[in-house]
Amino acid sequence: MDAPWALNMMKRKQMKRGLIFSGIAMAVVVFWAFWPVYRLEVSSLGRSKAPLSLPISSGDQFSVRFLHSYDRAFFQENYEIDSHHRILLKDMVFKSHLNGGGFAYPHFHLRPDGVGELKEINEWRNPVEFMMGSKDLANHTFLWKEDRIELSHFFRCGEIIQIRVVKKMRMKEIL
Repeated sequence: MDAPWALNMMKRKQMKRGLIFSGIAMAVVVFWAFWPVYRLEVSSLGRSKAPLSLPISSGDQFSVRFLHSYDRAFFQENYEIDSHHRILLKDMVFKSHLNGGGFAYPHFHLRPDGVGELKEINEWRNPVEFMMGSKDLANHTFLWKEDRIELSHFFRCGEIIQIRVVKKMRMKEIL
């Protein structure tokens, strides 16, 4: 049979291990709660809350697609979130009849199907801003991963739309 002092020592060791484990668990929770998260918010200048708020990671890509008012054909701007959580305009793809003077950019290529590609733009845009067009004339669409989100479900024609990266704390999101 164990001596009472040995049992007390075992209980103290178990208690000490429990306190250490609890302390580590608490530190992990606090660290996680205050670690920033980044979200891509699609909002209007006239509103206080963003109707679209998406979690992002470095390397995520999105596009804004619409019908161009001049050519009446699709125009798509392709963006990427860089390693510093900034928005980078990578390239543009568009159907154009080259009305007017055409394009004279070093990284412009016109495919045989008449689709133009303007590559290697690589300009930071935070925020991306544009005026929301009507569904019938512009049909602004937000392409995110596998989703096609028609912005007319969230915004009215004439609103100034902003797409920007917002840094938030997890704790605020939970509360």
